[in-house]
Amino acid sequence: MITYPVFKKIFDAYPGEPECEIYFKGTGTTYMIIKYDNCVTFQRCGVKDGSGEFDYRDLDALYHTVLLDGVCLEKEWDNIETIVIDGTFDLAFEDEIQALKGWYQLDI
Repeated sequence: MITYPVFKKIFDAYPGEPECEIYFKGTGTTYMIIKYDNCVTFQRCGVKDGSGEFDYRDLDALYHTVLLDGVCLEKEWDNIETIVIDGTFDLAFEDEIQALKGWYQLDI
């Protein structure tokens, strides 16, 4: 799985307002991080049990905080199965990361 420092570089360099779906191993719950100009948000995804967005100053603040459902990315990063950006790039696979870098000319 992608490391947090590499994910942060991609997240910071990715244009626009990327939606990053986070899938944890062994759970059926999906979370999402969205980057905006002035903040990042975190939420639980789902039609019936979606949470709505919670704002954080930046990705590092979100990473170090105990979030919704007791999730702390800093402590649980190794339990992430994959992160999918904009429903397109699956960061569990190196070829997907390379495709993303080429598609957006990211220097990461």
